[in-house]
Amino acid sequence: MDGRELIRTRLTDLDRMAYERGILRCSGFLSYAEQSEYHQMDRSGMFRTSVHFLDGGYEDAERAAAFFLPDYMEREDAAASEIAAIKASAVNDRFADELTHRDYLGALMNLGIERDCIGDILTEGSSCFFFCSMEMADYITENLLRVKHTSVRCSKADRNALNIRQELEELQVNVASERIDAVIAALYRISRQKAAQLIEAEHVFINGIAVTSAGKQMKEGDRISVRGHGKFIYDGVGGSSRKGRLYVSLRRFV
Repeated sequence: MDGRELIRTRLTDLDRMAYERGILRCSGFLSYAEQSEYHQMDRSGMFRTSVHFLDGGYEDAERAAAFFLPDYMEREDAAASEIAAIKASAVNDRFADELTHRDYLGALMNLGIERDCIGDILTEGSSCFFFCSMEMADYITENLLRVKHTSVRCSKADRNALNIRQELEELQVNVASERIDAVIAALYRISRQKAAQLIEAEHVFINGIAVTSAGKQMKEGDRISVRGHGKFIYDGVGGSSRKGRLYVSLRRFV
């Protein structure tokens, strides 16, 4: 069974248990590729539960868990019961390294924690916020004591009190058309061929679903993620040149 079949089987089982037993079922944190399978199954009407959704702890989270709810449960209660927010900060800022996403992820993996128990990791200097499964929260706060060469302390944070807003940079790029390969090539300054290769490798996602055609036409409001490059929101055509090229507006996450 390949990875695609495995995640579909897993999601089907979670949905079935929630529907038949009337209990909350939740996956671990899913990658973009795994979320794409969820979206395709949802569009095909494959889920039996009336309430199901993705949640990563905050808006626009890259890694998110799939929730399948019984009819009596509210979305907010379900997400709050399964996802914990953790704040980690240096014990002494004077002797702290500037720690990266990779540093924190490596330290968490060294505790023997599975990757799907950890959601997004948002770093700033030596400190960070990250999301994890609720069942791992106490273990992490008690055992994550050092990241790289820096001593850290961890505490649970109130998800509702967090004000995580990712900074967006407004841009306008000149393209031949609204094709996804043309927009990606212009934004990230790569060739159309390289953009097409990223699409062929299923590294490009529009609204959570993997793109399979380099000729896919963009629509205003589309949210695009390009693995290894970043993500952006497409805001449509803002004008055209005398030669018929288009000026398209984007908001890139920075």
